[in-house]
Amino acid sequence: MTRPTPSVISTTQVDATRFRPHGRVDMWMENGVLQYEATGPFNAEVFDCMAVAQMEFLTSLPPFSGRWASICTLRNSAMCTPEAIQRYTQLMQSPKPANLEPVATAFVMGPEVEGGKIMAPHFERVYTLIQRPFRICATMEEAQAWVHSLM
Repeated sequence: MTRPTPSVISTTQVDATRFRPHGRVDMWMENGVLQYEATGPFNAEVFDCMAVAQMEFLTSLPPFSGRWASICTLRNSAMCTPEAIQRYTQLMQSPKPANLEPVATAFVMGPEVEGGKIMAPHFERVYTLIQRPFRICATMEEAQAWVHSLM
């Protein structure tokens, strides 16, 4: 029996750890791109919930036949506590099945996103550590063009 593919999954659907998650991350698949909408600021607990929701979502999809990418659109604030960026780094470095690893990731982070310039070097460092192509874009169109060029 196959599970139906959820159209959107969110960190709000995951039972919280001992502390309440701050921030929210929704995700869905669109044209071979895993889309995230992340509304911050963020604490470590939201990234723990994101990891659970993401794995549930990805394993519910039909098997991938080809390369895919991810785009995260940041809303409101990109600010993360030091513990949150450390936890995000740990989660990103953890081993994943090959078919559950995107070939590239773009963040859409316009100038209106609080802390974007502060957090950009932290996000860039995470993706450098895992050796995944990464780019911060000002618009969704720019992000889509870039990830599709690598798919």
